[in-house]
Amino acid sequence: MISEERVFCLMRTDLEPVFGGALPQGAFTGVGPESLLGLVQHFLPRPEAEHNPAFKQIIPYQLFQHRERFFVYQRGGGVGEGRLAGRLSLGIGGHINTGDTANGRLNPDAYHGALLREREEELICTNAVETLFLGWINDDSDPVGQVHLGAVHLCEVTDTGAVCIRKNGEDIHQIGWWSAEEIAAESERFEKWSLLAVRLATTHGR
Repeated sequence: MISEERVFCLMRTDLEPVFGGALPQGAFTGVGPESLLGLVQHFLPRPEAEHNPAFKQIIPYQLFQHRERFFVYQRGGGVGEGRLAGRLSLGIGGHINTGDTANGRLNPDAYHGALLREREEELICTNAVETLFLGWINDDSDPVGQVHLGAVHLCEVTDTGAVCIRKNGEDIHQIGWWSAEEIAAESERFEKWSLLAVRLATTHGR
């Protein structure tokens, strides 16, 4: 019998004091993911976590950029989060679970390991690509967003050939490398998190 996946969550009421009150909506900057790891950690069965907005599943969400153009893919019908099937996306990421932990607790090294694991599961890409934390995504306007909190990381690559989709990975399909303007022009085709993440990436350093 396959054991049920248990995913990393933090209680919304524990997160709110860190961010100075009710969690902001949309894209926003703030403390890095490592700063949240001192909070009480919970690993809930995934079916429970997906329907309990009292908890937020922390999702590392990586964007890949080359010369101000972003890697774009489309989610197929076989993706783990079926509610996002068919949408265009920029973000590679997913749930952190008990298998990512060190002795049952998530520490900074384990968090980074989970980020790389998600990358390896979906892409063929060198792990030498450094990630820069940009900020957070929170969207409580729909059932998916109510139970997730995205930690957005930007990965700069030297050429577009440095990233490609793993054939035996999740059901995703490469579309191309798009500018922020091209993404905005097709915004209705994208998942909301990607549009929010682009906002963080294009305002970084300004």
